[in-house]
Order: sequence, then structure tokens, then C-alpha cells
Amino acid sequence: ILQIAEHIKSEIDKFKPYVPLATSLRREGMYERHWDQISEKVGFDVRPNEGFTFTTVIEMGLLKHLEVCQEVGEKATKEYAIEISLKKMYAEWDGMEFRVPKYKETNTYYVTGFDDVSNVLDEHIQTTQAMQFSVFKKPFEEKIEEWAHKLLLVSDILEEWIKCQGQWMYLQPIFESPDIIKQLPLEGKKFRGVDTKWRETMSATKASPGVLKVCTQELLDTLREANTTLDEVQKNLENYLQTKRDAFARFYFLSNDELLEILSQTKDPTAVQEHLRKVFENMSKLEFHSDKTIHAMFSAEGEKVNFVEELDPKGKNVEYWMGEVESSMIAGVRNVMLKSIQDYGTRNRSEWVVSHPGQCVLNGSQVRWTMEVEEAIKAGKIPEFMDSLNAQLNDMVDLVRQKLSKMQQITLNALIVIDVHAKDVVEKLLVNKVDDISSFEWISQLRYYWEQDDLYVKCIQTNFPYGYEYLGNTLRLVITPLTDKCYMTLMGALKLNLGGAPAGPAGTGKTES
Repeated sequence: ILQIAEHIKSEIDKFKPYVPLATSLRREGMYERHWDQISEKVGFDVRPNEGFTFTTVIEMGLLKHLEVCQEVGEKATKEYAIEISLKKMYAEWDGMEFRVPKYKETNTYYVTGFDDVSNVLDEHIQTTQAMQFSVFKKPFEEKIEEWAHKLLLVSDILEEWIKCQGQWMYLQPIFESPDIIKQLPLEGKKFRGVDTKWRETMSATKASPGVLKVCTQELLDTLREANTTLDEVQKNLENYLQTKRDAFARFYFLSNDELLEILSQTKDPTAVQEHLRKVFENMSKLEFHSDKTIHAMFSAEGEKVNFVEELDPKGKNVEYWMGEVESSMIAGVRNVMLKSIQDYGTRNRSEWVVSHPGQCVLNGSQVRWTMEVEEAIKAGKIPEFMDSLNAQLNDMVDLVRQKLSKMQQITLNALIVIDVHAKDVVEKLLVNKVDDISSFEWISQLRYYWEQDDLYVKCIQTNFPYGYEYLGNTLRLVITPLTDKCYMTLMGALKLNLGGAPAGPAGTGKTES
């Protein structure tokens, strides 16, 4: 056995030097051109044919040219890897198709699954670029360049297609509206041209969805032209919306989509209802007559305030009659505010607070309180006035315990918060022995006056007309010394035409201040 083993080992050792030669010539991808290269370098013809064995190779003396064989074999392997990679990419794209489902009720289609195509495309572009830089690319150089061009074309088309599809899907429902077409006839004509091309392209894609078949230079030119046109339409649409916002500035609170939704239904004034809360502080609904005239507004809580005059939106652009709604809101709030102030002294306060809208109760009470405080300061009767405030507060506490409607409860709760603060302010005046209405302790408070037939809000040197924005009937947070400082600071900022940005933890009264 030992002799047999030693003999086999001897034979293996004898054959071992030939192994690198055998592996070099047996490499995958050894084509005719590689045998030509070996023949050229060794100086005699080496070509595999019938009866060509490894013994033939040894007899030819190719072991002396081992380095040449290894070099050519290595090169053949690298070239073969490129060839296989190209074939694999070809095969993958041959089976790749766009998914083209129907788009809503438009009788046309759209493409889904762009991401899947893009992921494969990005991977293959990187692979192809690596091939372009390979030193072994020569046999396939033309194919690689042609393939790289094709992939970049597909990449450009996908980019333009995604953009075109997004813009078409956005603009298509807009230009379906007769109202929009009527107001933007030129843009409507341009969009119809693009829409026709889009439908033709999608019908062709549906019939033949193969990605490489669809993606041609002609399609790229069509999509680029469509995108240029859609960009113009989009820009002109933006300019159109800007003119609407210039006419009625509160439209800046609405997004383009929301504004377009309103403009596409100009024949139906009630279409504006769902957007009112974004345009006005607390106008939730308008009350329309059967003839579409508007005569009242409702807050989110359901409180109703009548307009002084009925408003007829018929035959007017929405931006203009919405401006009239704003004017009617101001006139309506001013009207009920004046009535509440005039009515204050004519009946018991407990009756008065449940007879007017919440905003009017709070502001009317503040107007009356401001007047009575100044009268008490001038007459030196702050202690007596303090007693009357305590009595008023007790009356409100008794009233809130009675059976009231939900709206009346909200109004009373808010009024009690205001009354408590009013009592605290008068108590502070009493402690500081204030005897002059120009004293800082008094003028630093937020004071309400009805003068020059209008409501004014004053604080220190700031004298600001009341805006009459309808605020509805909402609860109030507790007013603290910090809130008073915010009032002073923000009123001072208003006088200087500056803004303010209260900062602090949640629930401390920043928004309310």
C-alpha cells in the first residue's frame, strides 16, 4: 500500500506543474479570438479541434508559455463576465412592462409602479457605467455604449413622464370644470392639446406596455413638449389665483386646491361653506334663502348673528361677494355690539347676559366696566364700586347654577372669568389708592370705550379700533398677570406696526392672548 501511495503521490507531483496550464485553457469564455491571441503570442497555431487533448497541449510545449495562457485565460473570464451581465440585463428588461390601470372616470390610463422600474434602472445604469470603465470591454464596446444610451433615454423618459403624469392628474379635474374653462380659455385650450397627446400615449402604452418598446426618442420629445406647456398652464393658473387673492386677501389662508374647489363651483355659492373656518376666525356657516341670498352667519358652536342687510352673490365673482361677506360680518357684529351696549343699563344684568351673543356680552360688559371704573376713580368711590363688583360676580355664580342652554352656559362661564379679572384689577387700584384715571396702574389695563360711534380698545398709549371679527361663543382661559403683560406688549407692538410672538408651554394662553 505504501508503495502504491508513494507512486500515486509521485504521479501527482509530476502532474502538478501542468494544473495552472489546464485551468487557464479551460476558463469559461475562451472563444476563437482568445485562441488566436495565444497562437500569435507563442508563434505557432494553437486551436482546439477534434482530438485536441491536454496531452496535445503538453506535446506542443505550452507549459513554457504558461504566463501567456494565464493572461489570455484571465482576460477571457473577465470578458465573459461582461457578456453574461449584458445578457442578464437584456433578459430582465425584455420581461419588464408598465402597469397601466384605468384612471378614475376619464376613459384613459395612467402608469403605476414607476419605483419598481426606477430601482432596476438605477442598478443597471451603475452596472453599465462600471462596464464602460472596464479594461476588458473592447469586444462589447459598441453594445455597451448602445445599451448605456438606451438606459439613459429610459431614465430621461421616466423623469419627464412622472412629472407630466403628476401635472396632468392635478390639472385634469380643474379643467373639467366649465367655470374654470370660462375664466381661463387660453389655458384650457393648451391643456386640451396636452390631454389629447396624453391619451394617445397612454392608449399606445396600454396596447404595448413593454418598457423598452415604449421608451423612444419620439416619446421623450412629446413628454418634454407636454411638460413645457403644462408648466405654462400651471404658471398662468398660479397668476390667476394670485389675482383672486389680491381681490380678497383672506384667500391666502386657503391652499391652491381649496381655492380652485371654490372657483370651480362659482354657480353654487354654498360650495364655500366648508372653507369658511379657514377664512374667518369663527364663521362656520352662512344662512342662505331659497334664492341664494345670504342673511346670517353661524359660529362653530351654532350661535347665529344676523347681517344688517341681505347679501346677494348672484352674478358676482366669488372673491367680490366674499369681500361683501366680510363687510357684512363686520357690520353685523358692530350692530349687535352697539345694541348690547345700549341695552346694558335698561334691564337687570342677569337678564342682559343671556339676551345677546357671547362676543357682545364680553365686550359690552368690558365697555361698561371701563366707564364705571373711571367714574369711581374720579368720584373717589372705588371701595363702593368694589362691593358692587362682588355682588355682580355672586349674581353670575347664582345664574350659572340655574337651568341654561348650552350657549348661555358658555357665555356665562367666559363672563365669570372676565368678571374675576375685573374685580382683581379694581382691588389692585384700591390697594394702590389710585385717584387719577391717567395713573399707570389703570392705563396699563386693556380698556374698552365706545366713542366716536365706534368701539376702541386702549392700553397705555395705544388706541386701536375694534376689528369686529366674529369670534363666536367660546370659553376663556383665566387671565393672569402674565396675560396682562402680554396685552401691554402686543398692543405696544400694534402701535409700532410690529408683530408679536408669545412663547411658552402649552395651555398657558399664548393663542388666546
